[in-house]
Amino acid sequence: MKRFYVVASVPLLLAALIPIAASLYLAQRKAHDDQIAYLTSLADEVLRRGIASRQQLVAALNELDKDASPPCSQASLARMQQMVGTSFYLQGMGSVVDGQLVCSTLTLGSGPVPLPGKPMVTSTGISSWIGARLPFAPEQPFNIYARNGHAVIIHPGIVIDMPVLHADVSLGLAIIAPKALIRSRGPLQETWLDLYQAPTHSLVESDTHHIVFRSSKENNIVALAAAPKALAYEGLADQALVLAPLGLFASATLALGVAALTRWTLSSRSRLRAGLRRREFFVLYQPIVDLQTGQWAGAEALLRWRRNNGTLVPPDEFIAEAERTGVVAHITRYVMDRVLEDLPDLLKASPGFHVSLNLSPQDLVADGPVQYLQQRFEAIGMPPGSLMLEVTERGLVDIEAARPALQAGRQIGASIAMDDFGTGYSSLSMLESIDIDTLKIDRIFIASIGAQAAISPVTTHIIEMAQKLELDLIAEGVETQFQADFLRERGVRHAQGWLFAKAMPLAELLTGLKTQAGR
Repeated sequence: MKRFYVVASVPLLLAALIPIAASLYLAQRKAHDDQIAYLTSLADEVLRRGIASRQQLVAALNELDKDASPPCSQASLARMQQMVGTSFYLQGMGSVVDGQLVCSTLTLGSGPVPLPGKPMVTSTGISSWIGARLPFAPEQPFNIYARNGHAVIIHPGIVIDMPVLHADVSLGLAIIAPKALIRSRGPLQETWLDLYQAPTHSLVESDTHHIVFRSSKENNIVALAAAPKALAYEGLADQALVLAPLGLFASATLALGVAALTRWTLSSRSRLRAGLRRREFFVLYQPIVDLQTGQWAGAEALLRWRRNNGTLVPPDEFIAEAERTGVVAHITRYVMDRVLEDLPDLLKASPGFHVSLNLSPQDLVADGPVQYLQQRFEAIGMPPGSLMLEVTERGLVDIEAARPALQAGRQIGASIAMDDFGTGYSSLSMLESIDIDTLKIDRIFIASIGAQAAISPVTTHIIEMAQKLELDLIAEGVETQFQADFLRERGVRHAQGWLFAKAMPLAELLTGLKTQAGR
């Protein structure tokens, strides 16, 4: 009899194990596919920026070929400076003679700068020096491209400076012919370029990594994004199906019993939705300061997430998850509800005060969160001008699709700001075609002020560009008095950062406003 029960338990065990094995296999495949989709999106973005950078480079060299001014003359350098000011990806221009940068907009007052080694000449006839060092920033490598004696100087990191979900994710941009890496980020191995077969897009695998290549034959460049295979399976437990017993096995004389099969999926989407239901999310406010008066003119609403176990989830992490899983619109509405609850108290404490709300590209759709905000805002009768809507360059790629949401914001008197300006591809013509009021200068440019960093000229160009377009400016991430003075002297009116105040709960913000009002 004992042997009978042992033999009879085998089918039950198989019935329980087979679905578990199948679900683990499917979860593994999904994790693999999710990683490839993520790497593909990164490679596509690097390629898009690389194409834009190369098009600006070639256009600049073409314009310089038409310039009849003598090389290194005051007229020639003035023309170059003007072109740099309207080209986001170009940090400088100059003239190259016999392997020396004899003059440039970045080395005014310096002598000729020898360029490293023999230049690489691409299939398009452009000579390239990768990793050149300039006197004003000897620790920072630049890429220099020259043709007919004219040179263009590019900061190698600006094309691939984008957020990634893990430090082990690698990004790169390379020339196809001759094959050479020109920009990289993360633990990238140059030998991966040998796995690329021009001119097609491709997915390849090394022993340890998934690598996605996206190429543009016309521009002679290829972008790559790579991640360790092990990263794809770190979240496997969140996707795997946890199966309950399938059934009870009856004896030969009884009917086969059937047990219920349950599955439990711990996905990012369900975690975010559960966090919203449990009100684990909360809003902090970081003051926006008037640099002329020192008064708080507004505040940016910043969302934070503290799990039930007390763990704080970084905003960059959960916002990226929310955008990837389609939950971001629900989160945006949640923030809007919290801010509209707080707004009457804020306006009472400081009339004319405004709160800025961050919008994801996925929020800028018809009948989306902005239209929801419009209905609620009008229902509670808040005054115009009490809200600012912050959008990113990514959200304005398809301006026609975003226009209904922007118009809904305008109808309640909200101003429109472009957030993190300078980290994407925004030309002068793009800004002129978009109805915005304010540019927010990204903290990476503010951090370069006073640090003699290579990216410092971009900060000045952004300020000048905004002033030409009569746009307000808000500087993000101001941490030193030197930075604040630098911005104030150049006409920047508003700023936010740890120099003035960190993000704080509503009660602290109200106390600060009342203190200022009583002075």
